[in-house]
Amino acid sequence: MTIPMQAVGDLLLQAGRDIIMPRFRRLRAEDIVEKTSHRDLVTIADEEAEAFLTPRLEALMPGSRAVGEEAVGRDPALLALLGQPGLHWLIDPIDGTASFAVGCALFGSMVALVQDGDAIASWLLDPPTGRLYMARKGEGAWLREPDGEMQRLTMPRPSSLAHLSGVANYGISDRTLAMRMAQRIDRTAGVLNMRCSGQEYPAMALGQIHWAIYGRGIPWDHAPGTLLISEAGGVARRLNGQLYRACDPPGGSPLLVACGEEQWDWLKTGLFDP
Repeated sequence: MTIPMQAVGDLLLQAGRDIIMPRFRRLRAEDIVEKTSHRDLVTIADEEAEAFLTPRLEALMPGSRAVGEEAVGRDPALLALLGQPGLHWLIDPIDGTASFAVGCALFGSMVALVQDGDAIASWLLDPPTGRLYMARKGEGAWLREPDGEMQRLTMPRPSSLAHLSGVANYGISDRTLAMRMAQRIDRTAGVLNMRCSGQEYPAMALGQIHWAIYGRGIPWDHAPGTLLISEAGGVARRLNGQLYRACDPPGGSPLLVACGEEQWDWLKTGLFDP
């Protein structure tokens, strides 16, 4: 199958340049709407970017269907398409909308191509810089700089397990897991939360951080990034040992992503196992 890697990247870059960035730090109050809570926002830029990408991605591969975050918000039944045979485009027009809405540059745009429930290609864009991260299943991961230069990504690993730093983004629903990690976090170099998986996955791919744990496996948040990490030499599995799949329902066992097998195993046993 021929996947139009560069064409999809160009569409993401166009959406970032022409739709998202012109709205950045220029939103009016009426351009920001709460979805289900004050923690879950959508802006006019989210809606316009997804509306731009949806028909153009579907046209690149006839017969494919788009499943966008905002479309699922209007019709949750669309999420079931990911478990059906065929090709589907997962679209997260702006990940980190809460940051985008207040003028913080920690946001991103992500797309994954899903075949029969599994991501086979992905694209993650940092709109403020124009840096584009791409991965194709079985072929590797790359960083495309704004000038077009391509760099193959291989996840760096720290010199020792004690130098591991990461992202704790598991939510407050699992209080037991949170308490367990809090009591053991001094075994590592520390944690942070960027509130944006579209920034956290690229940071892992570059070796700026080394692991992350997520409590909600929402597909548009994690299908693009888990493929990027896996193709760069990392590991993305749930704490119960299952591989992450794009068609997985949200929730389930927490997703632990790490820069290598040794690091994943140590984090699981050292921080999260009873």
